[in-house]
Amino acid sequence: MTDVARPAAEVTPPLVNAVPKPRWSGAAIVVGLASALVVAIFAIFALLCWQAFGNTIEQTKTKAQVAADVVADQLQWSMSASLTALRFIADLGEAAFDPANRPKIEVALDRLPSDALLALYDATGTVHGDGNGLADNIGGEDFFAALKQGQNWLIVPVGKDTRYMLIAQRLGGTSFVGVALLALPATLLEGFWAPQNLGKDSTAAVNRQDGPMVGRYPTLAGPQSATSSPMWATIQSSQNGTYTIRSPIDGVLRVVAFRHIPQLGLITFATVSQETAFAAIWTAIFTVLWLLVPIALMLLVFALVIARMLAQTEGTNAKLAAALAHNDVLFREIHHRVKNNLQSVASLLQMQPIDRAIKMNMGQRIAAMSAVHEHIYRSSSFTTVRVKPYLETLIQNIRAGGDPKVRLSEQIEDLSVDKDAATPLGLILNEVLSNAFKHAFPEGRDGAITVQLVATGDGRGRLMVEDDGVGFDPAVPAKGIGQRLIRALTDQLSGTSEIATGANAGSRFELVFPLAKETAD
Repeated sequence: MTDVARPAAEVTPPLVNAVPKPRWSGAAIVVGLASALVVAIFAIFALLCWQAFGNTIEQTKTKAQVAADVVADQLQWSMSASLTALRFIADLGEAAFDPANRPKIEVALDRLPSDALLALYDATGTVHGDGNGLADNIGGEDFFAALKQGQNWLIVPVGKDTRYMLIAQRLGGTSFVGVALLALPATLLEGFWAPQNLGKDSTAAVNRQDGPMVGRYPTLAGPQSATSSPMWATIQSSQNGTYTIRSPIDGVLRVVAFRHIPQLGLITFATVSQETAFAAIWTAIFTVLWLLVPIALMLLVFALVIARMLAQTEGTNAKLAAALAHNDVLFREIHHRVKNNLQSVASLLQMQPIDRAIKMNMGQRIAAMSAVHEHIYRSSSFTTVRVKPYLETLIQNIRAGGDPKVRLSEQIEDLSVDKDAATPLGLILNEVLSNAFKHAFPEGRDGAITVQLVATGDGRGRLMVEDDGVGFDPAVPAKGIGQRLIRALTDQLSGTSEIATGANAGSRFELVFPLAKETAD
């Protein structure tokens, strides 16, 4: 080490890099997660609703198709029974008008609904006997003309009177003698329809395969035809099926199922109101929403409250971080200034007219203290100091000013000590190692010095400096302040130290001290 401690250039301590602000704050994450959860809940709910609507449509189509099949089967049985009774009457020919055969005719009608009506018309279309409230004359009707021209039987489209479904039978063989007209009540469809429990605005209807309506429940005022339906082509091309359409009659959106009865030339229809089918779903949806919406709102409110608390905490943390960064800069600046001031003191000391040896000793001590402050402001910790680089630098400086013939070996563990212990530890090492270089090897003799710093395993450290020089005589009083300074610094470290004869007849210094600051109980 040189005689004069050179003042270091004024170098601004490195500033602590500002901590990058996170892209998302905790408050934003909480609100975002809560919002995402609410959106996910409602998305799942919407998906379930969409699936429920789809399942309901399919179930409604199946239900309507079953109803159309039931109406078709029941109607086929009723119509077939009616045609059987009419064929019996037709076989009677002109005798059907004979009152004596009326009991036979009644027997044939016994299998039909009790409110079925029969009227017999002669070859001119005039009613014969009691017409049971049916038309008095059918001579001008299209179906009468068709039967007169040779058609055996036909089902009559609905006319002005929508109370009945009419089946007309030709009487007579090659010679036309009249017509038997059987009227089945339109309420017959209600008997087929009601057990299906299709709900409000559902209907049951029967049309001929060429389009005209034969009967409907609930009844309509006047004739209707399926040929005007946009689905007519689909109806004609399939034996059965379903479709959804808004009725041109009453504007109700319905699921419609149909079934052909080829033997009778009829098509049965069963319809279910889509609004009725969805009523239960809408009730369930509104019930769930009454529960779900308040829960979602409470979740968002809680999220906002938590977010506000987090925002306040983050704001406080940001202020604390800024204050900590500012204090870090101030601490670095203080240690930097102290280091520079110590070097300035060392320079001023060298300018004083005092003994060279005294100036050199004082300069080394000041350099040891200055090195601690330099090491602190260049590190990121102000509570503890990693002494390995600090002591290695100190040893190198002392070695540079010592006799090159003296060998120096060192074993310094990477220990951390309390910041208040770094300076006394460095000063002690400076005193002991400088004394070894000065006094252990007089007259330029060769030798070796060993410096060791290790942890003892009980929270303490041990500093040992040993040489193989001439040794020392404890009876000879010390002339300088070195030993007094070492004792004072050892007390400051709350440690113990001793100087004894080394293994190679030289001297050995040993210091044991706590690595961490001891606190009172």
